[in-house]
Amino acid sequence: MAIIHDSMEIQISKTNDYKLLASLNKEVQELHCSLYPNIFKPYNEQNVVSFFKEILAQKNAKAFVAYSGKKVVGYIVLFLKEVPENPFQYSQRFILIDQIGVKSEFRKNGIGKLLLDKATETAKEKHLKMIRLNHWTMNNDARDFFNKHGFSYFNENMWKLL
Repeated sequence: MAIIHDSMEIQISKTNDYKLLASLNKEVQELHCSLYPNIFKPYNEQNVVSFFKEILAQKNAKAFVAYSGKKVVGYIVLFLKEVPENPFQYSQRFILIDQIGVKSEFRKNGIGKLLLDKATETAKEKHLKMIRLNHWTMNNDARDFFNKHGFSYFNENMWKLL
């Protein structure tokens, strides 16, 4: 899928390149680590490569990257989730956006929207009616971006530090 947006040609492609995903994750991990240093570890390339290699081996995982020309500018990692019915809730099937990121110098060019569109396309191919994601409270850019693109809150987590 090639899309021209603001004179940039953006290509979204499926990938199993766990090293590429690990390199794209660096900026996201460093942001999370700066916002929540007691929770998030500093970026460690070897560990992150191993993580992506493991998750991409799962049959319910898919990853896509965005290219502007030959430059890789963003990524999204999706999981097909199935939650069985229980006494309290109906069964659920949905796409979970586990990770999404666009390199900072390429933001505000529609690349994130195109990655979300790929998640929507993937959900529709599976006849799913829901996409879920979460973000960290202090990540205001993520909050604004997801709100702008039609996501709404349905469950909120809280903590009390002791």
